[in-house]
Amino acid sequence: MELRVGAKKTLSAFRSVVGSPNIFLADKGDLRCTAIKLNNSQVALFSPVQGLGHDAIESLAPLGRVAFLLAPNYYHNKGLAEYGAAFPNACLCAPEAAQPRLKKLTGLSFQGLDGLCGVLPDHMSIIQPDGLKTGEIWVRVLGQKRIAWIVVDAFCGPKALHGDEASERQLLSTFPRFGIGKAQRYFDWVQHQIDVDNPNLILPCHGALIRDQKLPEKLHALIRRAR
Repeated sequence: MELRVGAKKTLSAFRSVVGSPNIFLADKGDLRCTAIKLNNSQVALFSPVQGLGHDAIESLAPLGRVAFLLAPNYYHNKGLAEYGAAFPNACLCAPEAAQPRLKKLTGLSFQGLDGLCGVLPDHMSIIQPDGLKTGEIWVRVLGQKRIAWIVVDAFCGPKALHGDEASERQLLSTFPRFGIGKAQRYFDWVQHQIDVDNPNLILPCHGALIRDQKLPEKLHALIRRAR
């Protein structure tokens, strides 16, 4: 995805998300890295974005020790070596289905998600969509009055400046071709998951945050058009 003209070449400082005290976001153009505060004063970085700079590193320090670098599918891998050098004691982890391709592309070694799952706060869980070929995983975050999804490529917001939110939701243009392996299984799964969770916030790796009380019905409409 191209960056906007004049966009920073390094990641912004991490900032908090309204209503989500354990979630912090940093952007570079339309790309996003999500910091998740774990138990025991640890932090996981979901989809490390290439271009880790001083602002991002400095803003992570008060959040806790960066203990996990999570590649949430096999396409989101370009920042892993850079972050591994910056946080040499962090565990490099990925979904099992994504690990063979990640190892081939990066030459790095990955652990599974058991260690990360063991220190997730009680209101968070990892869910794995069915029917995808990239090994993509999401993080489900329960709030007092809503459920948020942290996703990779399955959904995206419109192109956004730093910190923007939107109510519009999109499919990343490359996702149907490069992300979906078994379309029927995936679309059935995601429509069921929408009904189970009724999310009103999506934090994607691409584009603006998507916040809308009518988000479930809008997601259903998007999926119906894509099937």
